[in-house]
Amino acid sequence: MNTGKIFNALRQGIIPPPNEIPKPLLKAVASAIHVRGKISNLTSVERTFSALFHREPDHVPVTPLLCSAARQINGISFPDLSLDGEKAADVFYSGWEFVGGDLIVLMLDLSVEAADFGQAMEYPDMSTARPDYSRPVIKNKDGYGKLKPIKLSEARRMQEFLKLCEIMVKRVGLRGLVGGFIFGPAGILSMLRGAENFFKDCMLYPEEVRRACETITGVLIEYAEAQCDAGIPAIAIDTLYASQSGLPKKVWEDIEGPFARDISNAIKAKGCMVGIHNCGHGPYADVQLKWTEPDVLSIAHLPDDCGNIVELKEKYGSDVTIIGYIPTQLLIHGTPLEVMDECRRQIDVMARGGGYILAPGCEYPPNIPLTNAFAMMEAAKRFG
Repeated sequence: MNTGKIFNALRQGIIPPPNEIPKPLLKAVASAIHVRGKISNLTSVERTFSALFHREPDHVPVTPLLCSAARQINGISFPDLSLDGEKAADVFYSGWEFVGGDLIVLMLDLSVEAADFGQAMEYPDMSTARPDYSRPVIKNKDGYGKLKPIKLSEARRMQEFLKLCEIMVKRVGLRGLVGGFIFGPAGILSMLRGAENFFKDCMLYPEEVRRACETITGVLIEYAEAQCDAGIPAIAIDTLYASQSGLPKKVWEDIEGPFARDISNAIKAKGCMVGIHNCGHGPYADVQLKWTEPDVLSIAHLPDDCGNIVELKEKYGSDVTIIGYIPTQLLIHGTPLEVMDECRRQIDVMARGGGYILAPGCEYPPNIPLTNAFAMMEAAKRFG
């Protein structure tokens, strides 16, 4: 694919698979977009592409990560959002049309895969779906070895998510980028066992836990490939426990690292980009990049080896595009002016040289007004 064809694809809302095109050519296109962005407005796809390949666009790309918060717009219930792919698409599309954004990440909740592995669930009226931890699938260490693969075709919640992917790709079309989402095998196991017991088991019975991770990973690879086949150009893998609020760094590497790598490689083999999302405190950015070699790193807090935002940009800003990291508590309790001030602070450091997308550290809190989402959108245009 030559430079002209890449430009044409971007104008049509298509990001060419990065593994099919030499990086120098991709960077040359990003540089040309950077120049054009100085004299005219870019499309959302061009803007995001430029940032992904570390060139400054017309303004910093932004995604408010509305997710379930967007259900306020059309009054769809939390249970319907969780269980009905068409209604979920109405929620995500309404949020994107009403508030805006250059990137839409399709994250329902963290229990999609666990539910299909047999975990009993609760579907509250005013909160996202969650496991019923009084009835865990894995009741003791022997339960890890008894966990069996499931058929993706019979996985109800994953199938509804795939329906969501297909609908959103068609509805958004050439006007923006739609990203997929997968909870990593360690996170799924914590929902099948309960987090506290899971953490203990990782220390006491690592072989049993790894065996279950392998079982789950086979299904997740098929799930990731199905998202790519639905037209999703990039998928985020949630590696929540690769953080100081999860497992010790070496333990995470031993338990989930190799399986996160396998999922990442499967996504790349499909010609799609890989993102890592981690909203834990003190995320282990170094080992997550080591095992998954992602294109994007989405975080809610500074990595464990960074003392401030300047160090974050210097240490990781040239290796990946960083998405984040407006604090959840600020979105809940802050005024729009306070949110915009924090956006400006982060933009001033992180947007230099590209490689940055403004976003909350995790999904926009689902039950608060959307006022501060609009504040983020305005900050990106005003300060970016």
